[in-house]
Amino acid sequence: METLKNAKTALAAANKNLTDFLNAFIDDKSFVETDAFICSSEGAAGDGVVSGFATVDDNAVCIFAVNGKTMKGAIGEANSKKIVRTINNAVRMGKPLIAVWDTMGARFTEGIGALEGYGSILRAYTVAYGDVPVITVVKGNNLGISSYVAGISDFVIAYPDSVIATASPLVIAGKAGVDVKTVGSVKAVKEKGIVTQVVKNDKELRETLAKCLAVFSGGKSYGDDVNRVCKGLKAGVAAEALISEVFDKKSFFELRMDYAPSVKTGFAALADVAVGVVAVTERITHDGCIKISEFLNVCENAECPVVFLVNSEGTEQTLADAALIREMSNLIYQVNSVGVDIFSVVYGKAIGGAYTALVAPAEYKIAWDSAEIGALESEAAARLLYADEIKSAKDKDKTAEKLAKAYGGENCAALVIAKDGYLDNVIEPNHTRSYLIAALLAHVE
Repeated sequence: METLKNAKTALAAANKNLTDFLNAFIDDKSFVETDAFICSSEGAAGDGVVSGFATVDDNAVCIFAVNGKTMKGAIGEANSKKIVRTINNAVRMGKPLIAVWDTMGARFTEGIGALEGYGSILRAYTVAYGDVPVITVVKGNNLGISSYVAGISDFVIAYPDSVIATASPLVIAGKAGVDVKTVGSVKAVKEKGIVTQVVKNDKELRETLAKCLAVFSGGKSYGDDVNRVCKGLKAGVAAEALISEVFDKKSFFELRMDYAPSVKTGFAALADVAVGVVAVTERITHDGCIKISEFLNVCENAECPVVFLVNSEGTEQTLADAALIREMSNLIYQVNSVGVDIFSVVYGKAIGGAYTALVAPAEYKIAWDSAEIGALESEAAARLLYADEIKSAKDKDKTAEKLAKAYGGENCAALVIAKDGYLDNVIEPNHTRSYLIAALLAHVE
């Protein structure tokens, strides 16, 4: 008969690598293991999953971690129950869930039992998503049906050598006729927006988890002066410089930076209040719409206000127009139905769909005095309205430029738009931070 001592020794030996990994990012001596001895008839001690409670940066969390060194992290009926119980505990306790995956796929010897296990995991994920923070960490591989958890997670964090794919990369590469090294690589999946953050080591993972958890706990103190006036902001400023000056210093935490780069999404703080940040710097693409929509889901889950920083000439005109229609429609729905306050700053242009989708629905909207807002860009409108005059001019481009400037001043200038009641205020760029803080604090309960 197996003794408790022998069982604990076998369990510790089987999970040593995973226990060391968990200890690298949880608070010291905070881990309390649950369901330690669950094991299938063919499984190793603990059945390849470690689960329990812990704290990370003083935030209480529920954790499960799949051990890639135990049967290659294969998911079966028994260890799926262990995973589901951890997810359900997070929902019951109202605590964030941290899920660590390192699996090559299902235990095919279990047949439908393994598929039922996957189904129960995805069902539990679905219940948790939107109810508690869901953070997925890919430690090594996440192959097979479990790869789909990326779409029902607030954050997906991976290491540079992680692989995420719906099947074996060998199978996918063979069918697609591509290099197996490119299938499911972090470089490939982060460019598609699957991964929100890539971390280089365990220390960076801990720092990233702390930032993620801070979003849901309401932010943290950055010690920045709420009365600080921005410096050097003017027409044509880059989004990076604008974000750096407007929000609390060193508070911006960017997500999905390699996906749809014309849109920046991330979290920051304003007067120590956590806010979502969406900076649109070019025409809106269908990938840009997806990026914003998915980010708004996370902001709503975190009950986090959103600040739009807009400098866009509208939507992109390409042969992918049908895809744009679908995703732009979804974005408009998301913006108009999201259950958090939206603040919009036009720091450049807000033309056509960019204004309709990102400025018009905002609870508070301001524009720089240099901003251009309209159904069409000034030059496009001038060339349309004054086509005959431009055509007959000796210097057509100079005439078009002159007419565009006149049209813009009369129809698209921020002050003109504000006089018709479409903006709450027109401001000098260096006062952007002050106006946003005042509006945010007025809305925050």
